[in-house]
Amino acid sequence: MSKKSFTDVELGMNRKILRRDFLSGASIAVTGAILCPSLVKAMQALDQSKPKQNDAGYYPPDKANMRGSHDGSFETAHLVRDGDGFKTTDAGEEYDLVVVGGGISGLAAAWFYRKSAGPNKKILILDNHDDFGGHAKRNEYNYEGRNILVNGGTLNIEQPTNYSTVAMGYLREIGIDTKAYHEKTKDMFRHYRLNGLGGSTYFDKETFGGEGMVKRDRRAEGGWSGFFDKSPISDDLKEEFKRLYSEEIVATSMQDMSDEEKKRKLASITYAEYITDVLGVDERVLPIFRSGLHFRFYVGAEQVPALFCWQLGGMPGFENLNLVPTEKISPLHHIAGSQHGREHEYEESSIYFPDGNATITRMTVRDLIPEAIPGNTLDDIFTAKVDYSRLDHDQNATRLRLNSTVINIKHNGDPKSAKDVDVSYMQNGEAKTVKAKNTILACWHNVIPYICNDFSEEQKEAQLYGIKAPRVYTNVLLKNGKAFEKLGVSAITSPGLFHTTSSLHYPIHMGDYKAPVNMDEPVIVKMHKAPCAPGELRRDQLRLGRYELLNTTFETFERNIREQLQRMLGSAGFDAAKDIAAITVNRWPHGNAYAYDTITEPYHWSMYATDDRPCVVARQQLGRISIANSDADASPFTDAAIDQAHRAVREVLADQYLMG
Repeated sequence: MSKKSFTDVELGMNRKILRRDFLSGASIAVTGAILCPSLVKAMQALDQSKPKQNDAGYYPPDKANMRGSHDGSFETAHLVRDGDGFKTTDAGEEYDLVVVGGGISGLAAAWFYRKSAGPNKKILILDNHDDFGGHAKRNEYNYEGRNILVNGGTLNIEQPTNYSTVAMGYLREIGIDTKAYHEKTKDMFRHYRLNGLGGSTYFDKETFGGEGMVKRDRRAEGGWSGFFDKSPISDDLKEEFKRLYSEEIVATSMQDMSDEEKKRKLASITYAEYITDVLGVDERVLPIFRSGLHFRFYVGAEQVPALFCWQLGGMPGFENLNLVPTEKISPLHHIAGSQHGREHEYEESSIYFPDGNATITRMTVRDLIPEAIPGNTLDDIFTAKVDYSRLDHDQNATRLRLNSTVINIKHNGDPKSAKDVDVSYMQNGEAKTVKAKNTILACWHNVIPYICNDFSEEQKEAQLYGIKAPRVYTNVLLKNGKAFEKLGVSAITSPGLFHTTSSLHYPIHMGDYKAPVNMDEPVIVKMHKAPCAPGELRRDQLRLGRYELLNTTFETFERNIREQLQRMLGSAGFDAAKDIAAITVNRWPHGNAYAYDTITEPYHWSMYATDDRPCVVARQQLGRISIANSDADASPFTDAAIDQAHRAVREVLADQYLMG
């Protein structure tokens, strides 16, 4: 089957979808954020007319279209980066602790501090987005009289069995019992499988020379060989795939090496080099791995160490190396646990909430500011509606201030002896300053050198070292899931298309929340994309991917989404012009924390928690300023953000004790 071209009308680009309410000229604003400061300032002026946090009806979770790092959340930061200054006024507010960043780490830091220092301590949390949660965002769709939830970023609690006592204790104390939750929801994760829907791969003509979808079922007759026999690719490429996936394939040149030597070798080469140079398989097989590797590592086989692919599990080519399972490799320690020595199924190794890890942030905020979110249990959190006007109330000991980009942080005097810190931020076009006894920077490392000049050049260099991985979590609300049902699939990998994975959102219903279950009901298709630049070095790929993402308009996303779904589902009667009810593109140009690799960086940075790693140098306390974020652990996982928040709060408590 050849690729079919679709017109805008055929795809429904002229049709209205739910809440297509993005700012007029959004594409100009996004480009301007990078290239034209005057346009950025114009956007800031427009931003002053937007609804404010305390306005009636202010409710960010139900906004659609371009979300994540939305327009208005990053323009001021780009101006600070480019050297623009702001005249500030004193807000007349003093706090025991100011937390910069309202993501999981920032909220956890406020929670840990309040728990230890007492509920009457004054805390201010500042965040540049219009909603709290950082990457743990929540998308809501109000459609045909029902509210449908999905994550807009951070997906799950991955491998809770590997969480530290601190991280697991935090979850329990805010009301999340992972074992009890798993028991209640485990069958929901099997729902599609139990109803005959499985995984598939969509081969596109541009990448593989042929077009079509093939269901994946390794337990079916023929296994991988049968799968590739059904694929719309040339016979010689089929043979290359079958050879790679054969359990008989052997890395001859590595057979006489010791276990440690084999692992060192795999650490020194990419998975692409291992497949082509060591195993002698044709490089045309490499695109098939984009979907999985982009999701885990944000780049393709040409930049991921072969060792990491072995540790991930399920990747072909390692069967006859007879490697001894490794207990922990830094970038993959959760996944490693699920593949080696764990006696549970994959679904049991991760905890998924209806709205992803937004559940964690909402439970935390409810504990910090009970007046803002009704209810008191996990069962009622999913339908609880946040009263944003209560988050930054002058009667609260803990306050959460949104749409507030921090522009400067400075000790009042020498950092060693200063009694407090001035924190300046921009909100609604006005720059204000508050005073804090201590500050925790729970923003990402790269921004710190631009907003705080007190750090040494060595520490600033370390803070700028890691490059956040750009990611896109797109959610598409369909009027029904009949096309998926007819094809017998619930998940599609599409290595050569705009989004590399598409899957139906798990029908998780808990407490008061009832998720759609039947395929004649509305369904959410979750699509993932990791913008990158194949052929470049990993760090350059991440930078170029971020640039691409910030310069991609919502209209471009929408057309690609519609065309991709039409190509994949059209044979089952799907009509992109009629069946799409809403689209939300959760854009994260500065997405997941940078994790070290074993090819371009010292081997021990990935293998051991050594103090010479840039993340450790970058996170060192300076006077009244501490640092908490997942960057500080060089790990993209939720528990890293929690653990680093706890470490930073211990520093603050010790500092306040010594300062009297």
